Amino acid sequence: MRPIFTSLLIFCMLLLAGCGSLLANMQMGTIADKPDERTMAQIFEDENIEIKATVNIHAENEAYHDSRLVVVSYNGYLLLAGQVNDQVLKNEATKVVRKIQGVRRIYNELEIGPPSSAITRTSDAWITSKIKTSLLVSSDEQATRIKVVTENGVVYLMGLVSQDEAERIANKAANVSGVKRVVRLFETVDYSSDSGD
Repeated sequence: MRPIFTSLLIFCMLLLAGCGSLLANMQMGTIADKPDERTMAQIFEDENIEIKATVNIHAENEAYHDSRLVVVSYNGYLLLAGQVNDQVLKNEATKVVRKIQGVRRIYNELEIGPPSSAITRTSDAWITSKIKTSLLVSSDEQATRIKVVTENGVVYLMGLVSQDEAERIANKAANVSGVKRVVRLFETVDYSSDSGD
């Protein structure tokens, strides 16, 4: 059984090694990186960051069990939103997530106060849904590259966009009823360095 497995493994490695040569010999055009798209590996890493951050924050202090924590990562940009009892817990959350590998930037938007009510959370979900729908209806494809998080009427926008796109998206979000404030947490990309087309 082992020799068959080894042979199969070697065959697969040779097959994969030949893919690049095969494409080059077919005189394919260049393969351009898209600065506004995350790879599957980046998406998985963001999910991993969110899980680690949530678990590690709760493990740090039992007082977080009485808090509302919203943890979102997009391309290593980490948002902490929700409500905690005091400034100590807010600061502690930043210290905990700073230790997580893959976190490139931290936005600690935690508020000091009691957790938001179920009615507020329902309203927040409705606002998020309206913003996403507004972006989907627009002619461009920015909706698939944007993360919309609403907490207590404040909308946080994350994603990989150009400066102009950031402006348009923020304006659309601000025009949705129920939005108190829009916070841009975008990572801006420069399309001029894109060698595609």
